[in-house]
Amino acid sequence: MAVMASWNGKTWGVSSQRIAALNGVSSSVELDTENSDDKAGSPATKTKALKLQSMSFDFDLASAVGGDARGEFESWTSLVGQYAPFYLAGRRFGPANLQLTGVSLSDTTLDNLGRILKGKITINLTEYAEEASSKKASAGGSSKSSSAAGVSSSGGVGRRLSAVTVGASSSDKAAKKPNNAQLK
Repeated sequence: MAVMASWNGKTWGVSSQRIAALNGVSSSVELDTENSDDKAGSPATKTKALKLQSMSFDFDLASAVGGDARGEFESWTSLVGQYAPFYLAGRRFGPANLQLTGVSLSDTTLDNLGRILKGKITINLTEYAEEASSKKASAGGSSKSSSAAGVSSSGGVGRRLSAVTVGASSSDKAAKKPNNAQLK
């Protein structure tokens, strides 16, 4: 099977037995800012950090082309909370780890016995920042599976800092506070 994308052991692609192709990928990176009315010469907009990156995509499954929409949906629901890198065309896409935060099944067609003949599964992933996670989630197939597949972990969309590590440290913020005794 020609693999389009993969995450935590799940793959999407097309073969003679099964068609499970991604319909598209949506991803976003946002800057977290804070607006203030400070008139003491500091800028009105302060950059705090990068927000956690998010990604979503959907794919269609139909029993006529080797898919099992119900089985696939149930399989995905058991993975909610796990994290792993996302690979697109053999290269990491996005941050080092993305956590499965949501899965939904829609656009279903049922037969007269109630079996799901086809459906659309939508996946929502959010950047997993280990520093802020309190380490409650479980890691999925991480570097072990990606290196076995010959996928370089240095791929992706370029060097990316975690949303947790961007911005001024506590000591930097304390150093910038005014030391004027009259202001206290």
